[in-house]
Order: sequence, then C-alpha cells, then structure tokens
Amino acid sequence: MSAPIDTLCSYREELVLRHIDAENRNDADTALATFTRPKYDLTAVEGPVIEGKGPVHDLIASFGTSLPSINYVARHIHHADHAVIVEYQITGRHDGEYNGIEPTGSVVDYPAIAVYEFDGPDLVCERMYVNLRGLEAQLRGMGGQTTA
Repeated sequence: MSAPIDTLCSYREELVLRHIDAENRNDADTALATFTRPKYDLTAVEGPVIEGKGPVHDLIASFGTSLPSINYVARHIHHADHAVIVEYQITGRHDGEYNGIEPTGSVVDYPAIAVYEFDGPDLVCERMYVNLRGLEAQLRGMGGQTTA
C-alpha cells in the first residue's frame, strides 16, 4: 500500500473505533458526529434503512436504553476500498425493552459484523449483520453464549 492509502485506512479505522467507543459509552451525540451523512442500513436484520441526524441519533440512543451495559468488542478489523468491516462480540445485559421483548436481565454475548461504508474519508453508513433470532433467544434467556 502507498502512504496516502495507509493514511486513509488508519484514519477510517480510528474513526470507526471512536464510533464504537461512543456506542459503548451510550454517547449517541459523539457516535452520530462520526457520520458525515448519517445512515444505518438494517435490511440484513429485517429492519429498515434509517437516514438523517434525528432518526439515526434516536436509533443509537435506543441501544443504550435496551442494553445499557452494552459493549461492542471489535475482534477483527478488515479494510476494503470503500469500507471498514468489523467482526464484533456484543455483550451486555438485557435491562430495557428491545424490539418488543420486555427486559429479562439475560446476559447477551453474541457475534455480529458491521460494515462501515465510506465515501473517501467520510463515514456515510453502518450496515449491521447479526443472527437476530439467536440474539433474541439470548434476550429471552433461551440461548447460550456464542463466540465468533
């Protein structure tokens, strides 16, 4: 890789890690500020595409409400031409309503992947991939721990 590409990759990775850190601290404002054009694509998990500062802020804030102790642990980070791909382990306790599931206090420990899409240096979309049925089973206290 050439120096400008290395610099761009380093910048993007640092931005993604700031985004993850903000989500771990339930700091929706800081996580939102990492986006140039805020967008979450949840179609891979049977959800909508959410665009715009207000709706994306509300989505990020909702993570901290349903799983206040949520922690996204980046296990592996990969770089592509227009993306940073992060393999996660999501951990936390289900202490708030999530997707119609009332709080159970269950421990969540589940793998996921997020693709952070870039336009040059600008973060423009986060696309999540997770087995929702398995995650929801853990939220209901019916699933064991899984690791990536």
